[in-house]
Amino acid sequence: MTPLVYFLETPTQEIFFDEISRKLVARNVMQTEGKAALIAREQTFPSGMQLNQIANGLPNIAIPHLEGSLVQTGCLVVVHFEIPVAFKDLADVSRILPVSWAFMLFNPELKQQPLRMAQLIRTLTQSPVAKLQRLFAARKPTQVEQLLPQLLAAAEKE
Repeated sequence: MTPLVYFLETPTQEIFFDEISRKLVARNVMQTEGKAALIAREQTFPSGMQLNQIANGLPNIAIPHLEGSLVQTGCLVVVHFEIPVAFKDLADVSRILPVSWAFMLFNPELKQQPLRMAQLIRTLTQSPVAKLQRLFAARKPTQVEQLLPQLLAAAEKE
């Protein structure tokens, strides 16, 4: 599965959710109501993660996602923030993280959501550090489109 990849300059979470929601509704990935659901879910279940706890130099990421009923087309959306965006840390909600990458899982099949989420998190936390560094060093969407499917496929085999 080739991810949809965006490099955005959205200095706040509000602007990010507004812009990415417009793009994903236009591409028939999610329903219009998805924007409010993404925002509400992020407030209740923060999705920021510190990958620098795995290896020095890895960025903070976020994994916001939607319930399947609001998803029209299953896909993985990857966003690189040119300006880091503040997300609450899922491990410590009192901590605000400057996030450089968001990985948004859109899966219309509710039963598959936990498995897909686990695969994504395993890929982003257990892949070889050198491969993760190469992914996070990408400066063009096409680089991410080439590197991420390889990481996901390797994680699925484990």
